[in-house]
Amino acid sequence: YRRVEKNDLDLISRSTGASLINDVLSMREEDVGIFATSRQEQIGGVNYWILESQGKGATFVATGTTDEITAEVERCFDDAFGVACQMRSDPSVLPGAGAVYIALARSMRRFAETIPGREQLAIEAWADALEIVPRVLAENAGMDPTDSILSLTASQSKIGSTIGINHENKSFDCSVKRNVYDLFSVVSQIITGGNEAAISVLRIDDILWAQQDAEIPEDVQERLENPMA
Repeated sequence: YRRVEKNDLDLISRSTGASLINDVLSMREEDVGIFATSRQEQIGGVNYWILESQGKGATFVATGTTDEITAEVERCFDDAFGVACQMRSDPSVLPGAGAVYIALARSMRRFAETIPGREQLAIEAWADALEIVPRVLAENAGMDPTDSILSLTASQSKIGSTIGINHENKSFDCSVKRNVYDLFSVVSQIITGGNEAAISVLRIDDILWAQQDAEIPEDVQERLENPMA
């Protein structure tokens, strides 16, 4: 096991408490790690060296019938770990299953009614953008996205802003009672990032409109007109 990748070495260090050293001759007693068992096991035709200890490191083996399925399983694990890590730093949550986006869109449309002029159209467009997430959720659940948005809006108006999509029975109910949440930090980042992207596009559009037509330099134009000169 001399040729071990750096990531694996870091994981072994975290699992056993060992220190990474460059020269074995400089090793100290406190650099040595501790593990409970060590064994070699073959999983899916691949040999693995398995160390078991009481350390903080852990390894998950993701398997699948195809490379695409394996990559999807790995992505799901990565997303789950990312959510868990984010909740340690900011545990604030919002109603999930698309509920928060519908609630924000409804609030934006009520606000648009108080704004005269064409600014109202921009606010309405922003509300439409907020509804994209629940539209995608409904479509992934095999539901009609347009009907789902209309039903969600009506349900929230009657019951409350926690009503979201229940993909299991293709209905609409309280996402809080089902313990379905969205991280506040993620929702905030989505809205902030979308707003900044829209502003950037508008600014770039203004710059493009302000540019003059491209001109060919005089010396290049002369060579094009008189290639034999």
